[in-house]
Amino acid sequence: MDYTEQYSEQDFITAIKDLLRSEGHLDKIQAQMRSKVIEAIKHKQEGLTPNGKNTQPPSPSEEVLLINEIIREYLEWNGYLYTASVLASEAGMPKEKSSRAELCSNVGVRDDESSIALPLLSNIIAAYTERIKRKISKSKRDG
Repeated sequence: MDYTEQYSEQDFITAIKDLLRSEGHLDKIQAQMRSKVIEAIKHKQEGLTPNGKNTQPPSPSEEVLLINEIIREYLEWNGYLYTASVLASEAGMPKEKSSRAELCSNVGVRDDESSIALPLLSNIIAAYTERIKRKISKSKRDG
C-alpha cells in the first residue's frame, strides 16, 4: 500500500512535529531558529555577515544617489511600491524622498503640464532621444 494515498502532507507534518515535541527536540529547533534570525537581523543592522565581515558598501556618490531617486520615483509612479521599498532599503536611501522639482533641477529637465503626467525617467529619455534626433537631422541638412 502506498502511504501517500492514505495520509495527507499535513498528516506527515503533524506526525513529525509530534515526534520532535515528544522527544524534546522541537523546542530546541525553534529556539535555534529564533537565535539565528535574531543574529541575522543584528548582523544586518551592524552591516556584518554572520562570519563578521563588513557588508556595508562604500557611501554612494551624489550621482548614484540621484539615479536611485529617479528610479524610485519611476517605480512608485508605476505602482511598484514593494520594489521601490526594497530598492530604498538595499541602497540605504533616506526615508525622506527628493521632490520632483529637486530631481528635475538636478538633471536639468523642465517639468510642465504634459511632462508631469509621466515619470521623470520617461521625460529624461524623451529629452535625450529628442536631442539625438535633432543632431541627426542637423547632420543630414549640413551633409
